[in-house]
Amino acid sequence: MSTPPAAADFDSAVAALYSQLHQSTTPAALNAAAARRANTIHDMHTYLHRLGLELNNTAHDDGRSNHHLANPTQQSSCNHTLPPLIIHITGTKGKGSTLSYCESLLRNTYGLTTGMFTSPHLVCIRERIRINGIPVSKKVFAEVYWTVRRMLERNCHVMLQQQQHSNDATAADDDGNSSQGSDQELLPPLPTLPGYFRMLTLMALYTFAHHDGPKVDAILLEVGMGGRYDATNVFEPHNDNNNGRILVRGITLIDYDHTRVLGSTLEQIAWEKGGIFVSNKRGKIHGNDGGYDKFLNSHEEQQEEEEYEEEEGIGYNNTLFVNGSNTPQVANVLRTIVREEKDSSLLQLVQDSYLDSIPELNFHATHQRGNAALALAVCQHAISQYQKHCCYPTLSNNGNVTKEQIAAALNNTFWPGRCHTLTLPSSNNDNQEVSLKLRCDGAHTPISINACINWFQSILTSYSETTSDSVRKVLIFNCGHERNPIPLLHSLHQSGLFDRVYFSRADFERPSAMPKQLLEEWRKEEILTIVEPMSGEECAVNYEVMCNTLKELGMTTSSDATECDGMTKSTWQHTLASIWKILDLYHSQVVEKKSHPSTNVDSKKVVVGLKVVDAIEDIKKQQEAQREVNGGKKASVEILVTGSLYLVGSALEAVGWEEGESEGRLSIH
Repeated sequence: MSTPPAAADFDSAVAALYSQLHQSTTPAALNAAAARRANTIHDMHTYLHRLGLELNNTAHDDGRSNHHLANPTQQSSCNHTLPPLIIHITGTKGKGSTLSYCESLLRNTYGLTTGMFTSPHLVCIRERIRINGIPVSKKVFAEVYWTVRRMLERNCHVMLQQQQHSNDATAADDDGNSSQGSDQELLPPLPTLPGYFRMLTLMALYTFAHHDGPKVDAILLEVGMGGRYDATNVFEPHNDNNNGRILVRGITLIDYDHTRVLGSTLEQIAWEKGGIFVSNKRGKIHGNDGGYDKFLNSHEEQQEEEEYEEEEGIGYNNTLFVNGSNTPQVANVLRTIVREEKDSSLLQLVQDSYLDSIPELNFHATHQRGNAALALAVCQHAISQYQKHCCYPTLSNNGNVTKEQIAAALNNTFWPGRCHTLTLPSSNNDNQEVSLKLRCDGAHTPISINACINWFQSILTSYSETTSDSVRKVLIFNCGHERNPIPLLHSLHQSGLFDRVYFSRADFERPSAMPKQLLEEWRKEEILTIVEPMSGEECAVNYEVMCNTLKELGMTTSSDATECDGMTKSTWQHTLASIWKILDLYHSQVVEKKSHPSTNVDSKKVVVGLKVVDAIEDIKKQQEAQREVNGGKKASVEILVTGSLYLVGSALEAVGWEEGESEGRLSIH
């Protein structure tokens, strides 16, 4: 058992979370964590049992039940139970935005106190656990970390025998099928302290159960990755056979992301996401469940069914909600998962038109309409079930809200790092003739990058409609090295919007077992076959000629890296910049039909390797210099930061942005 520091404060809690106690940083540790991924739900129940947190309110040996429900089968003197309403959201794009719309609706229109768990954080780790939309205080965060950690360490051995008895009792699903088998014995041992995301999930649930002043009425959970094997996927829906909490689940737009873990097709990713729709999770989701291959083989000849009417879902006991913009193939996978449940669940595809009756909606970007529509459908269903099954707390106006109140809640929703605008001071703070706007959006998939470009383009269009002043457009970009950057960079390059590009490092990166690639490791086919279909023309650019040209421009394509400004040219950011240069040459020869593209590319237009804070300062200096060249004429600059939420977080921290702290405390007896 590890010994906590003498000062068990916020800083020491954060340091511990980033240490090897909770982080897998070595190949062996990463492999061990990956081996237990399919066993996540079983593992989380083990940890939750050690914390005394009972999730689904069926009768247990400890005698606890949900005192919030109208007709509980058992009464309990325990005051620290989880709230009666759970909203669980997964998807690829818009999870956090959808959840933030849900939070605003529940709090501002129905008067519920909310507890929300999201990831990743942008500036401060406290952002992941929120009360009424505001991050918990440093004091609460520290207290919950050290409380949870000490309980896990203390109860690990004390409760092992009791947990083994529980495992034996739940080793088969309702049909009597074996759920774990001998695979359980082959897994690496369950660590006393869970990994980073599992620990944060446990901390969030513990906070929501023990928070006081105010007490939490509804929990909103964002899946970390996938859904099926995610640490948040531990709740069961309320039904006639148990006193489980009201669980309402939704899936946003599904796109390609985390393909190394979730799969290379949208159908496989949809299967992973659709795992939150499964009931009796401990019996059906585990390391011996057959995975996607079993699902695929069982439904190869399944015919696609007709779409459900959107109006059917609200008020139905167990309605499952999906963004209606998903592909038919994705929708069919999700329908098949729901059909397998055989519990009269209903899948509802929610279209943007769901909001047509709500007046005067004003979204920062058009793509947020689909997220808001999904959120409204989820919340209206959640409230209908809440009124049906829960005694208290009483809803505002007994749950009767107007369309104007709904519009106000949606319009006033703010989610940091997504379509997020900040006005920056110039390098000379007294200079009112320089306008600098920082536009942050954590888009990191092809679909979301295109939505981000459309948002940025709409901002630039508003300039041309209101002023004749010139606007300088700057891009600050980075993306995780585990994803393919070429489609993202191609869309940004093809937009033709940017006068200057910075490939900057984020201040923090998630540990990864995958090495960062150099340009030479991107095969010729991988680059050229990406750009060919997108242009519709055959690319005649010779890859070796391009690489030689890039070397002349000072960019690296091989391991013969040299020192540049204190860093080697073999960084991931140099790889991104090299791809951008290739796109420059491709555009010049193929799109503009130049037989001899110029190699005299202005190297000052591409800046590589600066930290975000230094990139922003450089942009300010460049703009001040440009204003002087223009004889003091007002200079405006629009800075788009995108490609990674970690990069966006670094940008927000660089300009001193941060959120406040929520009220309340932990009540622990």
